[in-house]
Amino acid sequence: MSKPRISRARALACALPLALAAALSGAPAPALADEAVSNGILVTLEQPSMSEVSLLADATSTLDDAGVTVTGLVSQTDDERTYEAVPAEGQTDEQALEAVRGLDGVTHAQLNYVYHLIEPVREDTSPSSAAGAPGEESVAPLARALDQADPFLLVRQSGSEPNQYWVYSTNLDDAWDHAQANNAVTIVTLDSGVKLDHEDLEGNLLEEYAWDVTNNVDEGGQPLSVTAEQTGTSDHVGHGTLVAGIAAAVANNGTGLAGASMNANVLPVKVIPDGSSTTDTATLARAYEYVFESVDVDELNVRVFNLSLGRYVTDDYDSEDAQQDELLHDWIRRAYQEGIVTVCSGGNGNYTDPYVAALYPSDFEECVSVTALEPDGTNIAWSDYNAQKDISAPGRSIWSTHTSYSEVAGGNYSSAYSGTSLSAPMVSGTIALMCYAEPTATVDEICEALYATAAPVENATNDRTQPDEDGVVSGSHGALDADAAVTYLMRHVNRFNDVTEGEWPYDAVVYVDRMGIMNGQGGMSGAFGTSADLGRQDAAQLLYNYLGNGEDAPDCGFADVDQDAYYAEAVNWCVAEGIFDAPRDDQSTFGVSQPITREQLMTVLWRYVRSQGGAQDVDPSLFEQMPDHASTSEWAVEAAQWALSEGVIAGASQADGSRILDPQASVSRAVMAQIMMNAIEADVL
Repeated sequence: MSKPRISRARALACALPLALAAALSGAPAPALADEAVSNGILVTLEQPSMSEVSLLADATSTLDDAGVTVTGLVSQTDDERTYEAVPAEGQTDEQALEAVRGLDGVTHAQLNYVYHLIEPVREDTSPSSAAGAPGEESVAPLARALDQADPFLLVRQSGSEPNQYWVYSTNLDDAWDHAQANNAVTIVTLDSGVKLDHEDLEGNLLEEYAWDVTNNVDEGGQPLSVTAEQTGTSDHVGHGTLVAGIAAAVANNGTGLAGASMNANVLPVKVIPDGSSTTDTATLARAYEYVFESVDVDELNVRVFNLSLGRYVTDDYDSEDAQQDELLHDWIRRAYQEGIVTVCSGGNGNYTDPYVAALYPSDFEECVSVTALEPDGTNIAWSDYNAQKDISAPGRSIWSTHTSYSEVAGGNYSSAYSGTSLSAPMVSGTIALMCYAEPTATVDEICEALYATAAPVENATNDRTQPDEDGVVSGSHGALDADAAVTYLMRHVNRFNDVTEGEWPYDAVVYVDRMGIMNGQGGMSGAFGTSADLGRQDAAQLLYNYLGNGEDAPDCGFADVDQDAYYAEAVNWCVAEGIFDAPRDDQSTFGVSQPITREQLMTVLWRYVRSQGGAQDVDPSLFEQMPDHASTSEWAVEAAQWALSEGVIAGASQADGSRILDPQASVSRAVMAQIMMNAIEADVL
């Protein structure tokens, strides 16, 4: 995966997100230029054989010369330990950082950066700009994947209270058909915690793994190792509960809303302490270490991290240190390498105007940065943009689970809130759906599917596809289309070790696999069997897979068709439909295990299409141009003319670049995949 990069844009005041009280009241966000960029420093030391008891003492001794005070252990590996430290009296964090660099045993040192929640703003939900598109039906039909209605989900009009208009504008309702029981995927939320006993969440919360990083301290106030006993979480502001609900509120339970993921699990890790809206690098690093070292990410199938928090980098603090939080970035890189997607809020500007300054972790290359859209699909005016943003999702007037009670919703739900921290979990939930549908997908494949299928954002007033006065454009590929992304991924992920991207059969092999027409060759672990001849019975099977609709047919009567064999139902159907018959040299058998020839396959396909009223007005000119067309059996000539004229077969390539029909040659599995893709894409099957 690669994000486009441009030079950092104009100088901006360091504008961190809305303070908690302002966020709840809907007041505009203040610029926080005077707030601390960092909270002390982080120092990594070589310590190959330290005991737990001596860790802090040894670190203190090592750093004495710099005058800093070690306050806790952050993370550890076999040969390194990272510690929090505070400057000596009269020192700034930057001065302390310079003092520790160069000391023996110090392998890395950086600021302990401060991160703020990307706070949503509470909206007036009266129908106005929030209203849905003219003529839009206000009551939605029950999604096919559901047996009973979640009340919010039945209301698709954005101005109604409460509603889930965003499910329909992102095509999540169609995407759910691919994942009707998605408890096999886990989303980790690094946030303000979660209301663990929420009736519309608790069924999908991994409560036994929930962890409060901010409270995990010993009697002396020192942070404990991440192997310490779990402490659970609570949510003092409701932000983490909002996020969890959008991603994975229990769907199909007749209560509240349905989360985007269709019932993925949520592992909540609390990184925002009570009474605050900020966290720091040390806390986030402890959270990541907990997930990777104390939780079995493979067993829980952790595939997504959601971070609706951030740190702006502006020209007010223009240094190499401010550009990259390497400790946090390393954890995000590890997640990427292990197939876990990190989804981040793209930023809310000052809730009047957008910012284009870099926002981390959102703008790290390995992260999916999400910006916010109005219900009509245009950009929210104050949603941040720059070249590092990746995709957009609805972010205006979103209802979700909350810690406070709503009279309108009849439970612990929010009224409508707006912001990119609500857009991000829609993308996280979609990625969980994608991972359910295609468990082996890599981060790059997931991102390719998201971005390739994103719909253009048409927005004359806030058009961010063109450079602004400072030359800044949005990097967003467009608006999230969940169903298209899931479908694209299912059709583009290669599961086979004998075909690689760039080889001629690659696209066709992936295509027929994702369509459920063909899969791996039996007896060849992980292989498609591209060069193996396709038997007549297997040709019948794959045609039945695509065309048969599970229909039953009588015994075909051929002596070599074992009615208990895997292919019997398919052969019976093909014979009953008149598209397959006996080989010309033996009318008593079907020809099980005989390779199907190119002219036989063309004839089989032609017969089916003709039975459906097709194959009319065939142009024979392409057939006549084939240098070996005269070698085609008389009974197959009309079928070959049809196959060539429709582009179902293009001819076999020769070393000199020419093509021949080669009608008597056996059909390989790779060739069959290509022919089936050609026929389906040409809309003849």
